[in-house]
Amino acid sequence: MSDRLVNALFPILVVDDEPEILKSVARDLRRHAQVETCADPEEAWKMFQDKEYSAIVSDLRMPQISGLELLARCAALKPDVPRILLTAFADLASLEDSINRAQINLLLTKPWEATDLQKAVEGAQRRFELLKENAELRRLALTDALTGVSNHRYFWERAEAELSRAQRYGRPLSLIFCDIDDFKKFNTEKGHQVGDEVLRKVAQTLDRARRSMDTVARYGGEEFAVILPECTRPAAAEIATRFIDTVKSLHGIGLSAGVASYPDDAKTSTELVHQADVALLQAKATGKGKALTIVEALRKGGA
Repeated sequence: MSDRLVNALFPILVVDDEPEILKSVARDLRRHAQVETCADPEEAWKMFQDKEYSAIVSDLRMPQISGLELLARCAALKPDVPRILLTAFADLASLEDSINRAQINLLLTKPWEATDLQKAVEGAQRRFELLKENAELRRLALTDALTGVSNHRYFWERAEAELSRAQRYGRPLSLIFCDIDDFKKFNTEKGHQVGDEVLRKVAQTLDRARRSMDTVARYGGEEFAVILPECTRPAAAEIATRFIDTVKSLHGIGLSAGVASYPDDAKTSTELVHQADVALLQAKATGKGKALTIVEALRKGGA
């Protein structure tokens, strides 16, 4: 058995209402992993919600809630954390539906072999670590390295997904395109390091000011896009104006913005981007430092 998991980033949570069983499981695992124990399943559920674990091992029969109920809750909240069930009952045919609901990764019967338990937990931790690594790689692939907000690729992924949802449920969807006014002067007059810092400040301010359901992305260069689900054109225009005012007041940096919405202004994500971009270009052409909807832009001659 490898000792490489002793220093694993996240511990294992072991749950059993019988103190001797709890000690025995912990003893078998502690040479190979960090272990936290709990004799109360309700308390274990609170622990699982508040902390990261690389696996949870639970007994079946416990007071208050069963091990299956506990693991079902865990599966719903954090499906990537492997779940191992310990039980003294060899015939679990009658519990098949409950086991499926809890999405048990492995079932071990009492009395268990220490090596079987160790191998089961080691395999569960490896699976968890791999999922975490893959999730981190995906996050890095979809994040703009300079500003820390979503990148162009993730913007299109979210735009397609949110438009599909808006179409399915008949809900509005808006898009704001923001561009930093006179950005070239930061690079040419003060240097690219200052320009990079300006981009970071704007990105972080937009990200802090957005609603929880919104997505801020660096679309390219000094241009940012904000996807706003469940948001009409007038509401989006107010949000865009607030973005502009906030960035100006905090950093003295000017922004212009264009706003377009589904279904009023566009039927596809490509059309939505085009219309928001047209509105943005007209906002910059007519004085900068303001937000225009596509309707206002076309009225001003931005077609």
